[in-house]
Amino acid sequence: TGVLGGTCFVTPGSLPSSGGFLTSCEAELQELMKQIDIMVAHKKSEWEGQTQALEACLSAREQELSSTKAALQEKQKEVGMLRRQVEDVEKSKQDMVREYEQQLKKFQEELSRLRRSYEKLQKRKTRSRGEANKGQEEDKFELSRLTRKLEEFRQKSLDWEKQRLQYQQQVASLEAQRRALAEHSELVQTQLANRKQVLDSVELASRSEIQHLTSRLERANDTICANELEVERLSMRVDDLSEDNRIILEDQQRVQEELRQSKKMLEVLQDEKMELRATLQSQEDFIGSSKLHQEQLQKELARMTETLHTKEFVIRALEERLQGRSLFSAGLELEQVLLQLDVAQKKEQHLQSEVTRLENSLVSSNARCVQLSEELGENIKELQSLEEDQTESRAEIKKLKDQLSQAEQMHSSELEGMRREISSLTQELHQRDITIASASGSTSDLEQQLRAEIERAERKAVEHRVILVQLETLRLENRHLSEILEKTEYGKLKGGDGTLRALREDYAVELHKLISENQQLRKDLAETRAKLGVTAQGCLPEPEGTAQQGQGKEPRDAQHRTAQEAQHEQDEHTGRTHLQPDRTAQHHHRDSQRCEAAETRTVIPEMGEPPSQSSSKNCNESSAWLGTESVLHTVDENKDSADEASKQPPSNHHRESVFLCPLPTASVGSIAARYLEDEEVRSQHILECLNAHIEELKKESAKIVRRFEHQE
Repeated sequence: TGVLGGTCFVTPGSLPSSGGFLTSCEAELQELMKQIDIMVAHKKSEWEGQTQALEACLSAREQELSSTKAALQEKQKEVGMLRRQVEDVEKSKQDMVREYEQQLKKFQEELSRLRRSYEKLQKRKTRSRGEANKGQEEDKFELSRLTRKLEEFRQKSLDWEKQRLQYQQQVASLEAQRRALAEHSELVQTQLANRKQVLDSVELASRSEIQHLTSRLERANDTICANELEVERLSMRVDDLSEDNRIILEDQQRVQEELRQSKKMLEVLQDEKMELRATLQSQEDFIGSSKLHQEQLQKELARMTETLHTKEFVIRALEERLQGRSLFSAGLELEQVLLQLDVAQKKEQHLQSEVTRLENSLVSSNARCVQLSEELGENIKELQSLEEDQTESRAEIKKLKDQLSQAEQMHSSELEGMRREISSLTQELHQRDITIASASGSTSDLEQQLRAEIERAERKAVEHRVILVQLETLRLENRHLSEILEKTEYGKLKGGDGTLRALREDYAVELHKLISENQQLRKDLAETRAKLGVTAQGCLPEPEGTAQQGQGKEPRDAQHRTAQEAQHEQDEHTGRTHLQPDRTAQHHHRDSQRCEAAETRTVIPEMGEPPSQSSSKNCNESSAWLGTESVLHTVDENKDSADEASKQPPSNHHRESVFLCPLPTASVGSIAARYLEDEEVRSQHILECLNAHIEELKKESAKIVRRFEHQE
């Protein structure tokens, strides 16, 4: 009875339907939770795959950047190595110049020694005037030997004239090549300008595309953040719903437990009810039997009362009859009758007490039945309220299912939009990679073309260096001619001729001019070497341009110098001076020049020696030998040279002036220098643009990676 007062009871017919509904809702919610977990895991795996793909792309880009940096470092190392080589070459050239100067000093010392020996010979000749008859045969033999050498030199001069014509033809072909190279350089410059414009347009397009892609990526990241917030809100909502569902499930379990307990109680109550009904039935049967017994007793009582009345009447009659009989027999009969009356009264009292007891038990059973009926009514009301709560919970669960389906549809649509956006972004990134690859390919093509042009310019620079070496030989020959003029002047002064004394001042002026020109040439050469040293520290192609500029300056000075020498020779011819030794020296000069040019052209491709070294050695050897020969020739043939000079036609002077004309100078060096400078500037600009573009790509990729890391 204590449990019955605090618990709620449910009818047995409503229990199976409520339990099945709760289990079905729980299964559906679990299925929905599993689907949501699967979708979230799938999206997470997709995002991880996309982030891994982006990381792979970034790693590939970083590898490309590292490879390009390594290539640039190698290029810088090559440039440094080439600069060191240029510095070594300049040092070797300076060493060679010092060696040549030392050799020239040695030659000057030898010339001074020869001059002193010549003076001694003259003194000896003055002393041995008396012995002239003895040395006449020796002089004739020496004159015949010198005439033979003169004929040989004339034959060599003809050969050298032929070589000069060949060299002029080669110079004309070089001029044609220079013009073709200039046209090709202009064409390459136009092509490079066009390619630069194309690269600028591609770079602008790629920058705009990158900005567009970054904006789209930012929008996609914003949508992803919003979607993640929505997913978090939905997950929180799902957590709340799962919590509510858990609470509902706990309530349902509690209600089911209470229902099970109420079932047990109902079964117990039904058993008690059956027992009570059985007891009531037995009590009713007993009451009916007791009523029948009571009626029988009443009937018996009535019969006994009647018998008593009859007995009383009989007693009265007997009393009346026995009034006259004896008292003893009457008393015994009376006692028997009284005993029978007492037994009958006791039985009647017992029956009355039994009837009262049965009536009391009937009243208590009726009260218990009324109480049980009231409790059953209350339990029915509670079951009805539970059924109403269950219908409300079903409606709530339906609403939650609808909300979950709507949220799932919205999430799937948003995920589909995100997929489309990410696919479009990946396509755009792929297109951007293709454009970057094409731009890198075009830059590699440009680099190859630049390398080819640089190689061509280097070859041209080598040729110009050869020409520069030839100009050096011309300068040395000019110095040699000045020494020969000094010697001739000294010989003429020793001869004591009057006309030579008259032209002494003219020779001094011309010698002063030649010395000043030689000093100017030395200054120009020092300036060009200084420029070469300065530009060699800056970049590789610039020393070639400065050498070519120095080359362009020295031929002009040499041309001016040779023009002055030709004018000087014409003046000497008009004055009818002793020009045959000078002409012989000039022939020697041409021989040495042509020999040196031929040797430089043959030694460069065959032996691989520096052109300046070989040509300078040949120049020094030939100039020393020619100097000694010219001195001996001026000593022995001083008297006969005037007649031979008067017999020479004027065309020889013209031919000698033509022989001393330098090689035609051109603007190949300046064009090549400008071209190399422009190409260097363009290549530096392209490299800077590429580095800036690569840095921007690095920054953008780092931003994307950081955003994905923050999102994760």
